[in-house]
Amino acid sequence: MVAHGGASTYVAAVRTPGVSGYDLGFRSVREEISGRELSVEGRFPDWLSGQYVRNGPGAFEAGGERVAHWFDGLAMLAGFSFGDGVTYTNRFLRTRAYREAASGAPTAGAFAEPAGGVLGRLRALTAEPTDNANANVVRLGGRLAAITESPVAVAVDPGTLATERVVQFEDDVGAQHTTAHPARDARRGELVGYGTRFGLRNRYELYRLPDGHTERELLGTVRVDEPAYMHDFALTERFAVLVEHPLTAAPIDFLRPEQGFIDAYEWQPERGTRFLLLDRATGDVIADPRVSSFFTFHCANAFESGDEVVIDLVAYGDASVLGGLYLADLDTSTPDASTGQLCRYRVPLDGGRVSTRTIADVGIEFPRVSPAVGTEMEPHRYVYGQGSADPDRAANELVKIDVETGEVWTWSEPGVYAGEPAFVPTPDADREDDGVVLSVLLDVDAERSALLALDGGSFQERARARTPHPLPFGFHGRYFPASGK
Repeated sequence: MVAHGGASTYVAAVRTPGVSGYDLGFRSVREEISGRELSVEGRFPDWLSGQYVRNGPGAFEAGGERVAHWFDGLAMLAGFSFGDGVTYTNRFLRTRAYREAASGAPTAGAFAEPAGGVLGRLRALTAEPTDNANANVVRLGGRLAAITESPVAVAVDPGTLATERVVQFEDDVGAQHTTAHPARDARRGELVGYGTRFGLRNRYELYRLPDGHTERELLGTVRVDEPAYMHDFALTERFAVLVEHPLTAAPIDFLRPEQGFIDAYEWQPERGTRFLLLDRATGDVIADPRVSSFFTFHCANAFESGDEVVIDLVAYGDASVLGGLYLADLDTSTPDASTGQLCRYRVPLDGGRVSTRTIADVGIEFPRVSPAVGTEMEPHRYVYGQGSADPDRAANELVKIDVETGEVWTWSEPGVYAGEPAFVPTPDADREDDGVVLSVLLDVDAERSALLALDGGSFQERARARTPHPLPFGFHGRYFPASGK
């Protein structure tokens, strides 16, 4: 139950003791803080002059009950501003989903929550998809916006993180499910994304959105009988790559009132995993080879090499990782270390045989590459990610992987869990790992969080800024330089 009072928000919650304090990462935040200067250990680089904003669930109660799945927590932004020190702000998105939770109504159209009957499911898939934008942050139409896998983006004030409005797109791109990871092409000044349109003619829709605009241009479509659940994709100079693993659904399955959105999907390994290479200029599918089935959440990077597209991604043997993220399990136990491994796939442009190799024998999630020296959409040397120092504990280290040699650098600390890393390059960097890696930590012993900065080269700690309260485990964040680029 969400109660309001003054400038802050109080979220009633009861902590269920779990293993090694991991359950603290699923405790609802009890307050909102504005522009508080944080105590800093060490020294953040003087050239950091923008803001790091992370999105993720901040509260886990709706309709008087705990939500079923981690992905259904209410969206909350946490912002760290750099200048004369580090200041901290956190804000819940004031959306329809937030108001429904505050009024005691169950959420509709959520990831794993039943949608309230057939009419509720129709509402979620058509006129009123969820606006609980808890997955990522991007710039849309010149505004900072929170996004998720529904087609609703929510603009926020970049300084206060206060909710402004739903972004109104001026086009007829009609996908009901979208990627939470539109890729920015800095050279062309545009975002590229895709979505799935359900109906009598199901299709994936690839689009571009020029910087500063709200009218998306449809680049191409792919007709499919049973659409796959896809969270991320890969982008190169000429191609968009959809990784269509065999977690698929028939549209009629979405109308079952007793299940959530993700429950409509079924793992069908006999279908294999298909790479769909779409030409960004024409929208045409130029290759669609299949490989043995695997599941993926996130791609690290992709680039063109001769007559191949090279994709580095985190691969799982199946989609069971989704089932391990229900709060009933996470409240009382610590999940095992990630079984996802960083793998490289080489996809021939002529549709020939795809080759693959495992880059490093370590569990990893939230893979990121450095944007220094033009490494996004270009060959990269390093991938940064969230890892596990203990095979029985998830998310308790950060890793840096050399994709050429397989060498792995790690950072960990007892009792501390680490979130997604974000690489911020040094201005005028002349090497790929010249910069800092930012990550939000959760210290379960101190019951506080901190923003950590590691040296991108040595992977040693440079600084941390401690927050006044613990932050739940989040999803994705981004550094926005003061220049606004």
